[in-house]
Parts: sequence; structure tokens; C-alpha cells
Amino acid sequence: MNSKYQIFQKNTQKKEFNLNYFALGLGGEVGEVQNEIKKLERDDNNHLTNERKQKILLELGDVMWYLSGILNTLDSSIDDILLLNMEKLSNK
Repeated sequence: MNSKYQIFQKNTQKKEFNLNYFALGLGGEVGEVQNEIKKLERDDNNHLTNERKQKILLELGDVMWYLSGILNTLDSSIDDILLLNMEKLSNK
């Protein structure tokens, strides 16, 4: 699924973007995730409703789109970074 999503991401780009575009977009979308979690406390009294969960998950999908764009630009994959991270954390 990971590689299928990276192909999907590439196919849904409106034009070729550089690393800066993807990095700034990723930061913006992470902020959207944080905003939904903030609303969980402010509006929902820390009770995770199905509606709030869906909003968080939708924003996480946007995070994945930009992350996949970065990985495509670096000619790498989600699996590559997961393995690298596992190695890094195992060596601590």
C-alpha cells in the first residue's frame, strides 16, 4: 500500500513541486492536525467523538500526501524511512 500511495500522490500533483513546497505544506498540515487535537480539549472536553476522530484522520491523510511528495522528490519510500528509523532507534 505504501508504494501505491506514493504513486497516487505523484499522480495527484497539479505540477512538479520542489522540496520547499512539500516541506511547507507538511508543516501546515501538521498544524491542522494539532488544531483538531486542540479542539478536542477546547470543544469536546477531551472526549474523542467520531466526528473529531474523522477530522483528525482526514488531516493526517494530508500529512501523508506531503510526506509522500518529499519522499518522491528524494527518490525514497515510506518503507525506507521506517527501516532507517527502526535501525536508528535500535542503536540507542
